[in-house]
Amino acid sequence: MSYSVIICEDDLVQLEQFEVLVKNYMLFHSELFDIALKTQFPDEVLSFLNDQPTNGGIYFLDIDLHSKMNGIDLASEIRRIDVQAKIIFVTTHDEMAPLTFKRKVEALDFIVKDQPIEDFRQNIYDTLTLAKTRIDKTMTRQKKCFSFTVGNQIYRVSLDDVCIVETSTIPHRLNLYTHTGLYEFYGNLNELEKKYPSLFRANRSCLINPESISEANFSKRKITFDKGLVRTFSIGKAKKLKSLM
Repeated sequence: MSYSVIICEDDLVQLEQFEVLVKNYMLFHSELFDIALKTQFPDEVLSFLNDQPTNGGIYFLDIDLHSKMNGIDLASEIRRIDVQAKIIFVTTHDEMAPLTFKRKVEALDFIVKDQPIEDFRQNIYDTLTLAKTRIDKTMTRQKKCFSFTVGNQIYRVSLDDVCIVETSTIPHRLNLYTHTGLYEFYGNLNELEKKYPSLFRANRSCLINPESISEANFSKRKITFDKGLVRTFSIGKAKKLKSLM
């Protein structure tokens, strides 16, 4: 799955430096991390979340934003919109830490800026790793993620992002089509059908996510997904598919 990172820091130089640190982490840890927004203005964070609802985002917030809304106010609004948010405060105002508990924003960490750069960087990296782990565990427990293995790497994709899982032309391999990309991995379609009951068996070689269908033609028995992906479904599946849609 994609881990959306949102940064709000009023100092432009520090904002750019922070972006570099996060990008360096992304480079060596996971291509699925994404800096969805970086801004100096808290209002832009809220506008972004209203336009692009986010679940389980990772938020790095300065506390003193030199705005009518400080970082703790912003965190309260974020928590209201994104209840699974992982909020990390990055600030020189460590004396304000108790206020984050009083406001019940449930901060994941509180990182102090004025420390050696090596320690600061490691704090950022450790917190990103912890945020990813917490998000993965939450999604797994709620059965809202699709997991698979490629080599030694375990991938977790939000079930909302899944479009199609189907057999590959290569024996024992499966192709996973999501809204954002294509993956190939070893697996068994029958086992995945049992493991993920929200996925629908459209035909012998294909599982689909009914929530991801953009159009269904029942006379031609064709279903369409994003980016022109089209698959057929068996005639005996029509009634069940209609009820799911």
